[in-house]
Amino acid sequence: MKKEPKKGLFRKLNLITIIAVYFLILVGGIVRSTGSGMGCPDWPKCFGNYVPPSDVSELPADYKEIYVQKRIQKNERLASVLNMIGLSELAKEVVEGEMIQTEQEFNFTKTWIEYLNRLVGVLIGFLILLCFGFSFAYFKDYKRVVFLSFAALILVVFQGWTGSLVVSTNLLPGLITFHMVLAIALIALLIYLRFETSKHEYSGVVNYKPFKVRRLIRFCMFLFFAQVLLGTQVREAVDLIATRLGEDNRWNWIESLGIVFYIHRSYSILLLFVHVFLIYRLSKSVKNLSISKFLVWSLVLLVMLEIGTGVVLSYFALPYFIQPVHLLLAIVIFGLQYFLYLVITERSVDLMKSDA
Repeated sequence: MKKEPKKGLFRKLNLITIIAVYFLILVGGIVRSTGSGMGCPDWPKCFGNYVPPSDVSELPADYKEIYVQKRIQKNERLASVLNMIGLSELAKEVVEGEMIQTEQEFNFTKTWIEYLNRLVGVLIGFLILLCFGFSFAYFKDYKRVVFLSFAALILVVFQGWTGSLVVSTNLLPGLITFHMVLAIALIALLIYLRFETSKHEYSGVVNYKPFKVRRLIRFCMFLFFAQVLLGTQVREAVDLIATRLGEDNRWNWIESLGIVFYIHRSYSILLLFVHVFLIYRLSKSVKNLSISKFLVWSLVLLVMLEIGTGVVLSYFALPYFIQPVHLLLAIVIFGLQYFLYLVITERSVDLMKSDA
C-alpha cells in the first residue's frame, strides 16, 4: 500500500513524458521546416557554449572553419566504425560528402530554434530518468515495468547520440529518417508502459469480434508507418530542392519533387478508405461509451486533419507553419492506433482465457 502513491506518480510522469516527446516532435518539425537543423554546428554545446551567442560578433572570425573541422574529426571516428562493419560507401560519404564540409553561417533565429529543440530533449531525458526511478514501485509485483523503463532510458540516450550524428554529418539524408524512427519507437514504448500500468481501466471495452478488429488495426498501423517513412523521404527531397532552386522559386518545389511525392500523396487516399472501414469496425466493437467515443472519434478527427494539412502543403507551396503540424498529427495518429491495438489485444486475451 505504501508504494501505491509512487505507482500513481509513475503513471503521471509517464503521461507527462509522452506529451513532452510529442512536443519535441513538433519542435523538431519546426527545426526542419525552418532549416534550423544546423543552427548549432556542434553538440552537445552550441557554438562551444551551453548558452548560444546572440550575435556573430561573439564568435571568432574563423568560426565556420573551426566547426567544419570539428565535425570532420568526429565523422572520421564514425567512418572508422562504419568501415569495420563493411559500410565503406557510407563511411566515405560521412567524411568526404559535399554537405559535410559546408560551412554554416550564424543565424540568431535558427540557432535559438535548434537550442530550444535541444533543451526539450534534455528535459525528456530527465523525465525518463525519473520514470525509471519511480518504476521500482512495480519491482515486486510487475518487474516488466522496470525493465521497459530502463529500455526507454537507453533508447533516449541512443536517440541523443544519433542527434549528435545528425549535426556532425550536416543533416545527412537517411540519418534524419532513422532519427525519426527512433522517436516513434520511444513513443510506442512509453505508450506501452502507460497501458501496462493502467490496463485495468480498459477491461471490457471491446465486446465484438476483437480478433478481426485487431488484425485490421495492425494492418492500418503498418500502412500508416510506411506513409510516415514516405513522408520523411519527401521531406529530404524538399531539402535538396530548396538548396538547388532557392526560396524565390518556392512555388516550383512541389513539381520538382518527383515520384516519391506523388506516391505519398496518392497513398493517402488508400489510407483514408482503410481508416473509414477501421472506424466503422471499431464503432461496432466497443461498448464503453466514455472510452470508445473519445478514442474512435479522436482517430476520425486526426485522420481528417492529417489529410487536410497534406492538401494545404501540396497546393500552397509547403507553408512553414503547416509542416511541423502535419508531422505531429501523423505521429499522434500512429500512437492512437497503437494504443487501440493494445486495448483490443488485451480484450482478445481475456476472451481466450474465458473460453478456456
